[in-house]
Amino acid sequence: MKNIVKNLSVYGLGHGLIDAVCAGVLFSILKFDLTNFPFFGLVVLYGILAFALQVPFGVLADKFKAPKQFALGGIVFNFFAVFLLFYSPLTAVVLAGIGNALFHVGGGVISLNLTPKRATAPGIFVAPGAIGLFIGTLIGNLGLFKQEIFYFLLVLFFVLITITKLPNLNYKHEKVRVKYFELIFLLLFFAIATRGFVGFLLIFPWKTNIYLIIFLVFGVFLGKFIGGILGDKFGWIRISMISLIISAVLLTIFPNVWYLAIAGMFLFNIVMPITLVAVSNLFPGRPGFAFGVNCLALILGVFPIYFGIKLTSLWLIGAIILISTAAIYFGLRFSPLNNHRKQRKVYKAN
Repeated sequence: MKNIVKNLSVYGLGHGLIDAVCAGVLFSILKFDLTNFPFFGLVVLYGILAFALQVPFGVLADKFKAPKQFALGGIVFNFFAVFLLFYSPLTAVVLAGIGNALFHVGGGVISLNLTPKRATAPGIFVAPGAIGLFIGTLIGNLGLFKQEIFYFLLVLFFVLITITKLPNLNYKHEKVRVKYFELIFLLLFFAIATRGFVGFLLIFPWKTNIYLIIFLVFGVFLGKFIGGILGDKFGWIRISMISLIISAVLLTIFPNVWYLAIAGMFLFNIVMPITLVAVSNLFPGRPGFAFGVNCLALILGVFPIYFGIKLTSLWLIGAIILISTAAIYFGLRFSPLNNHRKQRKVYKAN
């Protein structure tokens, strides 16, 4: 238990730091002359590198069984991104995107092995990213990005990760005996993609208030943090259905009421660690690949928004959330891997 807490503390806080660095680097560039490379192009480039690269990096992390080395590599890439920010902004964005992908894969693999086949640890690992993104975006926009501070923090976490003992890593390939395997995977993949799509679509008129934005970010953080805990304790299907249906109501009917909308975002994010681990359980012994697939689904969900697709109808957004809810329900319901408390014998040594 002590080693689980230590790993989650180091990698979870490290995740928040990496996301803060990446957002800080990206949004600091707004202060530069961007006539040769528009900011939108940098955002798309960063998104592709940070998310899509996690699939091949995940495959490599699994092959070499080296998640810690991948996490450390992410820190090194981000260190040089900070160093080159004011010399070559484009290079800094490329390094930040690659570093983000490396760290997410490394830390993600470790989190999946801390509470095997359960969503508790992955939810706690992922949650600080929301706070890191907010802090990095804020200091970047305000021109307060201080290289020296991030040099120190990155070196500190490099040392902390180096001296932190790894958990037992399961790379044993097993054949999963799951009927409708492809359908289950597609349903979960679709649900993750639509969550990314809806998350970027939602616009709240009260987001001009910095204090309310802080509450919103904390709501997103808390939803991811306790989502896995609640799912493991009370059942993945039950928690997913309750949280998503209520969130659809709150986000569709009460987006202008800040505390109800924040409650809706809190509930909306509870399902994140559940779908993450549900996909991972389909690929035993390949945690890096599984984690990367989740992030690929997210970036594919966001891509339509990058290229101009907008939905102004809150009712349509609510309908999308409910369709996603149905996909999660059937994806979990059809799979005997949907809850660690009720798992049947579905693995066979390969």
